[in-house]
Amino acid sequence: MNRLECIVSMVDKCGTAADIGTDHGYVAEMLLKEGKCDKVIATDLNEGPLKRAQDHLRKVNLKDKCDFRLGSGLTVLKEGEADAIIIAGMGGDLISYILESSKNIALNTDQLVLQPMTAADSLRRWLEGNGFEIRDEKIVKEDRHFYFIIKAKKGMMKYEDPLYYEISKILTDKKDPLMAEYIHKVLNTNKKIISSLEKTGNVEYNEKIEKLRIKNKKIKELIK
Repeated sequence: MNRLECIVSMVDKCGTAADIGTDHGYVAEMLLKEGKCDKVIATDLNEGPLKRAQDHLRKVNLKDKCDFRLGSGLTVLKEGEADAIIIAGMGGDLISYILESSKNIALNTDQLVLQPMTAADSLRRWLEGNGFEIRDEKIVKEDRHFYFIIKAKKGMMKYEDPLYYEISKILTDKKDPLMAEYIHKVLNTNKKIISSLEKTGNVEYNEKIEKLRIKNKKIKELIK
């Protein structure tokens, strides 16, 4: 399953889905073809990508089921208008900013499906601190890169260990094989950083080295 297929698979069937930052309109197409929703609000900040989406969805005979809107983030939506909001292919900090900037819109949807390209940990922290509960997560690997897909709904959550913001608790509990591969990569990256810092012989790095060693030890304990 590729990244876009995984994103679509996480969406619960609904009436109207909003694809924020639609780009080529591929997610909108897949949502409609798979019967995930009856209508898609496809949005983008720039005219070029929105035009590409319109052209693509016209070619696949789905343009009539789409409402195309030009604008920033969730500002183009009304409260309660979208049953599902999908934001994919952006950094986790940017996704958090988009949600924070239109929190009333985010809190008035049934589900958020989010795919951060980076900083998944900060996005998980934002969700926890702003009235959302992560209900499910998936991980995919494309071109040697790992991507998390997060489904969140209104609710309360609190991770007992701060490492779970970085190392997905849901995927760790599921013992997802890709998650094991991702954790192995994290551990190896930390080991390489420790080795590089030790080679400098600079005592100023001792604290950082110790923190990374402790972190690796805790990660290993979490995945036992």
